[in-house]
Amino acid sequence: MATNQKPDFKKSKEIIQKIKNADRDIASLYQLKIKYETEIRNIYLELQRVAAKEQLSSMDVEMLNTDKEGIRVSALKNAGIHTIAQVLERSQIQLCGISGIGETMAEKIVTNAKAIEASTAKSVSISLSPDDKNPKANALIQNLHKIIKEQRTFDQSARLYEEHHNTISNCLARTSAATGNLRWLFSGKATKQAAVTSIETLDAILQTGYDTSAAALMQEHKAVAAKSPGNPWQEFSTNAAPYYALLESILGDAMGSQASHTGQGQLPEELLQSIENFELDLSLLKANLRNYQTFGTKYILHQEKVLLGDEMGLGKTMQAIAGFCHLAATGATHFLVVCPLSVVVNWRREIEAQSELSTIEIYGEGRAMEMTKWVCDGGVGITTFETLNKVPIPQTASIDMMVVDEAHYIKNPEAIRTQSVLAAGEKASRILYMSGTPLENKVEEMNFLIQCLQPEIAAKVENMKQLTQAEEYRNTIAPVYLRRVREDVLKELPELVEKEQWCLMNDAEKDAYITSLSEGNFMSVRQISWQLDDLAQSSKAQRLLEICEEMREMNRKIIVFSFFKTVLTKVADLLGDYCSGIIDGSVPASERQQLIDKFGQDKPGSVLVCQIQAGGVGLNIQAASVVLFCEPQIKPSMETQAVARAYRMGQSQSVIVHRLLIQDSVDERVMEILHGKAELFEHFADESVIGEMNSASLESTPQEDNINETQVMTSIVEEEKKRLGVTK
Repeated sequence: MATNQKPDFKKSKEIIQKIKNADRDIASLYQLKIKYETEIRNIYLELQRVAAKEQLSSMDVEMLNTDKEGIRVSALKNAGIHTIAQVLERSQIQLCGISGIGETMAEKIVTNAKAIEASTAKSVSISLSPDDKNPKANALIQNLHKIIKEQRTFDQSARLYEEHHNTISNCLARTSAATGNLRWLFSGKATKQAAVTSIETLDAILQTGYDTSAAALMQEHKAVAAKSPGNPWQEFSTNAAPYYALLESILGDAMGSQASHTGQGQLPEELLQSIENFELDLSLLKANLRNYQTFGTKYILHQEKVLLGDEMGLGKTMQAIAGFCHLAATGATHFLVVCPLSVVVNWRREIEAQSELSTIEIYGEGRAMEMTKWVCDGGVGITTFETLNKVPIPQTASIDMMVVDEAHYIKNPEAIRTQSVLAAGEKASRILYMSGTPLENKVEEMNFLIQCLQPEIAAKVENMKQLTQAEEYRNTIAPVYLRRVREDVLKELPELVEKEQWCLMNDAEKDAYITSLSEGNFMSVRQISWQLDDLAQSSKAQRLLEICEEMREMNRKIIVFSFFKTVLTKVADLLGDYCSGIIDGSVPASERQQLIDKFGQDKPGSVLVCQIQAGGVGLNIQAASVVLFCEPQIKPSMETQAVARAYRMGQSQSVIVHRLLIQDSVDERVMEILHGKAELFEHFADESVIGEMNSASLESTPQEDNINETQVMTSIVEEEKKRLGVTK
């Protein structure tokens, strides 16, 4: 518009009023978010200071002399100062008054003590628990709850505020001349031009739907405010993951985790920096990522074909979904998840809950039609290993990213499902294998998975099998294998307590045990104590009841695992009304999730009974904080996966694991084997160099490289028969 032409003053006023109203609403929502975040930050830092002070109260003054600076610690102790906290309570002048402490030494003591205080305050992390509802923790949870309830509203408001607020403010300050005849008449040419340009800019912002978006967001906010706030602690107890993810996004490094989530082991610095600099577009992701998950997502996308071996419970699924979201936001259309049938429903629910992506399940009777629909429409196709055997990916199809969940299922190169997955992978631009236990019995199994992804790296480690080569092995596979463990990245995760509940074998159990041994029936032998018809005589059954009763009084829920269906049935009958249901291989995937949902709503003390092959893989059961095994498992991965159903990101209570064991029985030998296999996995695969936080020292001792389970079972039975003098 030419400056000598009068603007439409009425229209200008309408534009100004609309933009003011909209900007006021957006600014108020933005400021409310900032207010909550500021309160959260202040409360957390206060909790951190209190926790740090407690730690300082237990730190010996000997720590002042760590660098051998000649500080006379004995003089401090003679004066009744034994801890760092007590040092900090004294001024430098007071310390000078202690016999043997001069001015220079007092200054050094104060400097060192304050350095220890700062380091402790920065590193201490806070675990929130419904068992400790102090006023500060209450306020923290309530503020987090408020943001989570309005996460979308606040995020959208913040985006609009940051995008337009400064421009709007600057323009409004220059619009006066365009609002009336007198103002226009007495304004200079430059002022008129600025006014006209500002009105045009504001109108352009309105044309983007700014005012309607602001009105909708304010309406959403009022709707949430009008509702009952619910019970923040109850929601936190059910799923703490979004609370901690939000907390970390607000606090950053102040949350107390000093370990690197990015893994800075022997990965080449140039490659590490390139991964760090990878720009993510997570506009289609509804959830907040933890810092280590952000790096994991970048690693997945940058390296293109990788094995993510994060310990179970750290959100491998979330990182995969974040990878899908980035690619979809940049134009990709076709994604595929290959997983066991038992977790198909879980994948669909997670993708739909945490992202804007569409899903289609490809399995069952309609699998061929569903496959065709996915090829035509795109989205995230979720299929099973068995489905790929029967309905391969069409030759004309292309996959932008394929995820293989529980990738250790394809460790056998001769298996049909392995070949089906590899054939599908040939059509994929990016491939992500996911497995919390990529190595079960043999280093070769993990090497095969790496070979499927990056053959050139697999060739380098082909002959590395000795324990002394474990560090070199992890260094070499760092560009293809990323693993982080819970204690290094989830500082707030509650304690994991593992207890071996050893029971003495009574006469009835011994008779049944000897009978099973004489028959050479290993399955029956493994069910020692449970094979009795009268469970009143079963020491394991009675101990299970005692544990369940104790946990009931503590308002905890329990998952009971067994390999055997007969044991599951007996346990369910034993528990009566406290049993929330049984999950075994015969329960369809959709019903499993329904049982888990029901279990989450059931009363404290409720017990979910699961066959370890069905309920121990891929399911999230954070409602439980007690895990109980009826017998030890042959594979360490089975127990690890089962524990991770409850002990994972999102768990708000300490998790207690009970293993029911019979002394002087097959249980002892199985536990020995479990420990041996776990050590093999730990040294070769449990710490990827890129995800390494604390390198374990490795001892050069012989290891069983491969354990054939059938041979193990036979061997155990024979050893027990010899020990007890049992004949057929």
